[in-house]
Amino acid sequence: MARVFLIATCIVLLMIGSFADKEYETHGHDHHHHHDHDGHDHHDHESHKKLFTGEDMDGSESEQHEKLRQVAKQIDTDQDGQISYDEMRSYTGERVQEQNNREADELIATLDPKQTKKITFDAYVRDSFGDFDINQLEMSDKPDPSTRETRRLYKVDKQKWEYLDTDGDQSLSYDEFRRFLRPEDDEELGKIEINSMINEYDQDNDGKLSNPEYLKMTEAETGQAESLSRELDVNNDGFGDFQEFTNYYLPSLVSTVDQETEHLLKECDTDKNGYCTPDEIVQAYSSFAGSQITDFGADLEKSKEEL
Repeated sequence: MARVFLIATCIVLLMIGSFADKEYETHGHDHHHHHDHDGHDHHDHESHKKLFTGEDMDGSESEQHEKLRQVAKQIDTDQDGQISYDEMRSYTGERVQEQNNREADELIATLDPKQTKKITFDAYVRDSFGDFDINQLEMSDKPDPSTRETRRLYKVDKQKWEYLDTDGDQSLSYDEFRRFLRPEDDEELGKIEINSMINEYDQDNDGKLSNPEYLKMTEAETGQAESLSRELDVNNDGFGDFQEFTNYYLPSLVSTVDQETEHLLKECDTDKNGYCTPDEIVQAYSSFAGSQITDFGADLEKSKEEL
């Protein structure tokens, strides 16, 4: 998957924008890097405050609330005023797929501006790894800690590319490139991705990562060491094995949609009757503004006519 961590331009935007990231990451979505080709502009502090609180500066219900109410009516396909799990799941699935397709379309347009119907590996590497010396990334000696993860990412991308590049011309068709971006949807690509992560940091070669090994991995990834979480180490044995890494880092589209739907329904179903009304959804505004169901709030910045 194309992988470049999301960045923030200032402390205020990072603090507010991280809410959406936290919603996304907490509920089982992919934790590895993406290209930041979402196409949305950064906003000023006041715009972010309005978006993520859902209130105008005088504290009254804002236009964003009205837009979320309009989204709720779209989710409610039978228009009975109550949104079921199935209705929420269907709409969430459509939005997630739309976002995945848009990400791929925008990246393809960037990498193949002449519309040759092919994406070259060189173009992908230039876009993904920028000024890194490719010769250094190709080296097999023990990497410097500061470039260890970048080298691993380059090598696993190359391995996935070569797996898909059946004619060996160093290029992928658009359909092949879309597969490349979504290893969670391809068993072999998923194996390549997860095995790369484990093998890089599995110092004792037991096929899984202990907490000390995982600390080294997360420090190499983000600069901040993190312990194995209960969400990753589901059997609580102190290790992350292949299946646990797969479930945590490469959840399937079905799993992603299921978990997001369950989370949103839990947030808005205040009377615990198994349904959410538009009023309940508006009351859970912050959860929906930080969710894929509204494209992380981007839908709430559209005009009412665009919704």
